[in-house]
Amino acid sequence: MRRRQLIVARMLLVCCGLAVGLGLCELALRLSGIAYPLPYTPDVHVGSRLQPGFQAWFTKEGRAYVRVNQAGFRDRHHRLEKPPATLRIAVLGDSFAEAVQVSQDETFWSVLERTLAGAPELAGRQVEVLNFGISGHGTAQQLQMLRHYALAYRPDIVLLAFFAGNDVRNNCRELEPDDVRPFFLLNDGQLVLDDRFLTHPAFVKANAAATRRKVAAINACRLLQLANEWKNRPPPRGGGTSYFEPGVDDLVFAVPQDSAWRNAWEVTDALVIELNRETRRRGARFVVATVTQAVQVHPDERLREAFAAQLGVPDLRYPEQRLAALGQTHDFQVIPLADAMLRQAVSRDTFLHGFNNTQPGTGHWNAAGHRLAGTLIAESLRGDPSWEQTLP
Repeated sequence: MRRRQLIVARMLLVCCGLAVGLGLCELALRLSGIAYPLPYTPDVHVGSRLQPGFQAWFTKEGRAYVRVNQAGFRDRHHRLEKPPATLRIAVLGDSFAEAVQVSQDETFWSVLERTLAGAPELAGRQVEVLNFGISGHGTAQQLQMLRHYALAYRPDIVLLAFFAGNDVRNNCRELEPDDVRPFFLLNDGQLVLDDRFLTHPAFVKANAAATRRKVAAINACRLLQLANEWKNRPPPRGGGTSYFEPGVDDLVFAVPQDSAWRNAWEVTDALVIELNRETRRRGARFVVATVTQAVQVHPDERLREAFAAQLGVPDLRYPEQRLAALGQTHDFQVIPLADAMLRQAVSRDTFLHGFNNTQPGTGHWNAAGHRLAGTLIAESLRGDPSWEQTLP
């Protein structure tokens, strides 16, 4: 009996020691600001979006405390009904619009709202910029987002923040490794929704009660977040991925040479045209702003030239030129940001992408990048001939 009591006592001592050790590790992670939360929830229209009411620190790239509104978007609350004398802009985009790397006040859409609110021609009016950006979304999901969520807010302008670095790939099942998302196919020139993701095992599992409990547990514990991050860290991708930074595709800067990239661009063109068409049907104006890839606005000219030479292209303007031609043909405004942002980066010898905890000049926009992008978009909107007709 005494031997058993001694064994039990030792086991309790070990368990207490482990509990104290784990508690100290959890405290250390929290004090150091290390967090890898899981903010996403499955969605039958767009594949995934943010959990309504979610809030957490994001520190993987940059550092920001992120709050999600009750509609499931990283933004403050907006009434569904548009207030009188209000200019509403709905922003569609991916991680550059979700922008968990910076505080909400520093995002380009917040800068855009403040800049337009100070415009003389908007005196006596309110400006609301609503953010519908979700990390990982491509143009197919942004069309679905417009249809099922954004248009309900009756925007005057729909702004597509187009990131060529992976938006084109996202729209092609053959190129996109994550197939738990809606795609569109071209059939005799018409877009046809491919929603096979609804029966995908991963989507079904994500909807299960057990998965939701697991996600809630991970979000409550930094140690579990760290373990989950290491477990699910994606392997390096091959093919058309970038040697400059992971998660983007170099081949988007070249005229498409193979059937997969030709199809990806053709579907992307058709999706942008449909976004314009559906926006106009609701009496709103459609605008595209081309989000920069880090290498496009890197202040080191030699690096940019070496990158273009490796690709065998004269410059890094192909996506913007293609979208500009599309806008001219279908009568919507395209705001190319790369050249103007590059001039600022070079003149100030500064990085518009990258953070203190990442490699400078890579990844997402930092606060300076967002500030410049928001200002340039506001100036371009105001300088367009259709601006006055847009105002409420």
